[in-house]
Amino acid sequence: MKLRELVEDLEGADIAGDDGSLEIGGIACDSRRVREGDLFVALEGARLDGRRFAGDAVGRGASAVMASRDGWEGGEERASLRVPRVLVPDARAALALAAASFYGYPARDLRLIGVTGTNGKTTTTWILESILKEAGHGVGVVGTVLYRWGDKERAASMTTPESLELQRLLHEMRRDGVTHVVMEVSSHALALGRVRGCGFQSAVFTNLSQDHLDFHKDLEDYFNVKASLFRNHLNDHGKGASAVVNGEDFYGQRLRDDLRKGLKWKEGPRGPWGTGTGERELWSYSVERGAGGEGDGPKVWVRAAELGAEGVRAELETPAGIVRLRSSLLGRLNLYNLLAASTAALSLGVPPRAIEKGVERMESVDGRLQKVETSRDFHVVVDYAHTPDAMEKSLACLRELARGRLIVVFGCGGDRDRGKRPLMGETAARLGDLVVVTSDNPRSEDPRAIIDDIREGMDKEEGLAPYRVEPDRRKAIRLALSLALPGDLVYIGGKGHETYQIIGDRRLSFDDRLEVRKGLASLS
Repeated sequence: MKLRELVEDLEGADIAGDDGSLEIGGIACDSRRVREGDLFVALEGARLDGRRFAGDAVGRGASAVMASRDGWEGGEERASLRVPRVLVPDARAALALAAASFYGYPARDLRLIGVTGTNGKTTTTWILESILKEAGHGVGVVGTVLYRWGDKERAASMTTPESLELQRLLHEMRRDGVTHVVMEVSSHALALGRVRGCGFQSAVFTNLSQDHLDFHKDLEDYFNVKASLFRNHLNDHGKGASAVVNGEDFYGQRLRDDLRKGLKWKEGPRGPWGTGTGERELWSYSVERGAGGEGDGPKVWVRAAELGAEGVRAELETPAGIVRLRSSLLGRLNLYNLLAASTAALSLGVPPRAIEKGVERMESVDGRLQKVETSRDFHVVVDYAHTPDAMEKSLACLRELARGRLIVVFGCGGDRDRGKRPLMGETAARLGDLVVVTSDNPRSEDPRAIIDDIREGMDKEEGLAPYRVEPDRRKAIRLALSLALPGDLVYIGGKGHETYQIIGDRRLSFDDRLEVRKGLASLS
């Protein structure tokens, strides 16, 4: 692709040192990954400015450099690169649109379903994947655990990858026959413009509670960034678009009301269920029939539900009639995830029978209230919950299922929002019967200092569960297993699907599920 073609949709872009006829063979935003003939896009990060590495990129074969014009000191330095330079108002935004252009705007040929919220994104996307497959569609998934389509599967670099990697993924999925892509859309991805160039046919809002306040200035900013998926990225290319919102969540109600005021929405459904006629619809879901709405109530709600150790059984009242769900997923929080996925599927025109069969065929989600087989007379569950709200919902769910004590093992990540640590400590000690406080991914922080922050919430009042401290996570898991009695349930929270632990600058192999099996073997 010629340089001028690559940047023609970039507002405010100026090319210096070339008439735009230069042929571009690829795009890179990491100087170490530059190949001969690439356009190097220099991104400004929180710690490093990619413009400092422009010379290195050129030395490795970059044929042109794109960067933000503001703050790039020294015009002589830019000129000394001796390759064409593209100066833009915002390099990160320009990267997303240039990548979309380079790969032929793959999102325009795909039906993208974005799932955002603090909790439940991964499980909701996996349920939707199973439903859409049952409906006969070619499905791709982009999320925290992995990127998957057809017979291909890749470990996830981050929940929503950088725009260059995302557009490459969408290009490969389109090439391989994928028609629908279910994507977790993180607040970081929205704030940093990673999904620019992506038009979503449907967007799902699961909930919002405190998280990532090391990145967002406050909860209001966090909400507005999440809401931008609905305000700025629902671009259906004539296929029809839907917003699917949790009508019981406070911020879900705010979002629904904001969307009603700010945009012209048709209150769904279009017919018996969504048919893709090109109109926009606003859907909501709830467990209670009258929850979260004034006047018209939710579009999908739970008529009856049974939550047990074997999973969820539920009947949903929907515009398409009764939908009966049988799922091996555990507890009330997964009832909400099933609701979110089912409502999104209905808004996309998926028949009820495909929803029922798709839900039933999905057995588990990696690291999300995942049962570990123990062959013992107590149960063990591994979970990814790493916010106060997520932990509260997980433990409340398991509290209903436990026949004996609920033993909680957890820690908090280092170099992340410190404010949630005492909140999680209080939650664990309020809902658990015994707590073992340990390390998560301490990163550059002292594990003991993180634990002290957690303990503030566990020591603030009487009547909370007793706790023990063991900074070594492997030892903490084995301690909890050794204390478990018949009928007890051991909950190991925070890391879920992760197969590593970050201590200092080291990334060590560590999998909670494997450690449980090893720990049980050592107790035999």
